[in-house]
Amino acid sequence: MSSTKQQDRVNCRHNGIQTITIPDEVRSNGTPSPELMAEALTFLHRDGIIILANAIDPAHLDNLQAVLGPEAENVAQDPNHHFNFGKETRNMDQAPPLDPQLMYKDVWANPAAVAILKNVLGPHLVCHYANGNTALQATGRQPVHSDINTAHPLFPFAYAINIPLCDVAAENGATEIWPGSHRDSNIDQHGVDDDRAGDSHLTIKPSLLASRRLTSPPVQTHTTKGSLIIRDLRLWHAGMPNRTPRPRIMLAFVIQPKWFQGPSKVLLPVKARGLVEGWRRETGLEYKAEWVEGEVDHRSVSSEGVDFGSGNWAMRGLEGCMRWV
Repeated sequence: MSSTKQQDRVNCRHNGIQTITIPDEVRSNGTPSPELMAEALTFLHRDGIIILANAIDPAHLDNLQAVLGPEAENVAQDPNHHFNFGKETRNMDQAPPLDPQLMYKDVWANPAAVAILKNVLGPHLVCHYANGNTALQATGRQPVHSDINTAHPLFPFAYAINIPLCDVAAENGATEIWPGSHRDSNIDQHGVDDDRAGDSHLTIKPSLLASRRLTSPPVQTHTTKGSLIIRDLRLWHAGMPNRTPRPRIMLAFVIQPKWFQGPSKVLLPVKARGLVEGWRRETGLEYKAEWVEGEVDHRSVSSEGVDFGSGNWAMRGLEGCMRWV
């Protein structure tokens, strides 16, 4: 059987989202085949999202869960900690540990994901954001929103890589996704319909949700441990309630082309500098870092004030041309 036919047998659309199983040899060498690349790019452009299964060593995720899982409820008790769309959603920031021993390349600079994004965004990639999203047991959900609410290009300019630390299904808060909504993205879609936690500027107007639901209703991202999700930053989505007592932890990294000149930086300890530079040499992914001497407490990392817009003066001058599709 040809490799292409073998690939067809293992890849599928689960709940409307294309899942591509990364062969073991690709996980090792970080070089997707032309067939795998074609599939990934096709569905990224069409749906704005793909799932890469078997992309990460599950043992690495278990080690991260062992650190982040027990501390989740304590972090939630901090009155100053950032919750996404209000504390009633029980959906909060929770960044990965900044201990070099726990900063795994297949998590922070996944070779297969980086290779795919280099074929979308160009060869010079920069990560401006490294954080996480934890859904604690809850009944409330987030409103549907996009992570970019300023004038932005009408072509791909930023992707989030989401890495759940466990199997994820509807019961423990699989994210609601609106496939294809990135293709119509513009800032006029956003409408303030609540004032929760200052995040309401990201929400999508209810009238647009009702219209799109008729032709392209939302789905949820069911994944198995070892998977990662590549999502266009413009895609409409919403955090859903985790109805189980175990925190559902999902790491998040946002990658943009270097020419876009995103202003935000990732807080990193100086002692991890050699490791991060090694990832750049091996995969081509650069981190725009704020280097800090000594220990860095990952529990203090916040998504508040993060800017996914462009620092490129020419791109900013074109904002008036980017309001309409």
